[in-house]
This record gives sequence, structure tokens and C-alpha cells, in this order.
Amino acid sequence: MGRSKADLPVGDTTLLAWIAGRLGPSFAETLVCGAAAPPGARSVDDRREDAGPLAGIEAGLLAMSTECAFVLACDMPRATTTLATLLVMRSFGHHAAAPRLAGRAQPTCAAYRRSAAAGLAAYLDRGERRAIEGLASLDAVYADEPELVRAGVAPSELDDIDTPADFDAFVASLHT
Repeated sequence: MGRSKADLPVGDTTLLAWIAGRLGPSFAETLVCGAAAPPGARSVDDRREDAGPLAGIEAGLLAMSTECAFVLACDMPRATTTLATLLVMRSFGHHAAAPRLAGRAQPTCAAYRRSAAAGLAAYLDRGERRAIEGLASLDAVYADEPELVRAGVAPSELDDIDTPADFDAFVASLHT
């Protein structure tokens, strides 16, 4: 993208603030890990440098006041509270629950229990950084496409923004 995805403009705000404003009211707290938080959210610094998204997830789990967090990367703005609720419910009795499309889990759009922090810390302590493998190192359950669709979650909610064209298409979808 050539710039921070969190700071991409959506109307008169940023992508990060737009997501936090849309989803935040459905949760007890909104934490933003590794970036400045918009109003109504709290910033949490990563505890490790150069450890990718898992560092933010670890930091958020250690800072949160609840037992479960819906984790969402700022480049996945189509995710809904329906998806979050499904994953939080599926995570009970496990460390995490994540959607999985075509066999590929989405570790940055998942529900993580506080109990996952120790496992993620151990994974990161070994010098590992791959988010999908970090999730797989936990007691995780997955919601595959048929379950997502039955719950009213469109697979497109998991589309991420990787290119300027992706971003333009997202912004255009807001006006239709």
C-alpha cells in the first residue's frame, strides 16, 4: 500500500477509527495494539519488536479486562459483530476460535481467550513469528465456510485490503 493501512482515509476519518467506531460499541472495551488509538479506544504497546501481528495479539491479551477478545486486523474492515459473536461463542473451552476459508485460517480475525497469552508468548519466545502457525500452536477451533454461512456471515467479511485497488473497492462499497 505504501503507507499505514490504519491511516487510510474513510470519509472524514481513518480506516482504523472507522472500524473502531463501527464495532467498538458492541464490546466492553476496544484496544488498539501497536498503533495510536482513536477516541473511545485504548492504545496498547507491543511488548516485542519485529514480532508481527502476534506481538499485538499477545499485548492485547495481557492488557484486556475481559476473558475473551475479538481480534481484528485493521485491513479487514468488512467483519461484523455477527462474525465476532460466532467466534467468541466458539472459543469457549479453547484458547481461540478462527474462521477458515479454503483450509486457510484467519489468525488476525479471531477470538482469543486470555488463556492463549501463555501459548503465544512461548511461541514468540522461540523466535517464531508466523501468525497462522502461532494460532495452530494453540488449542484452537475453526469455523469453516458452511458454518459461517449458516450463521449469516458472508465469506467476503474476511476479505482484506492489500492493494490500492482493494481499498478503492472497499470505499466504493460504502456508497452503494
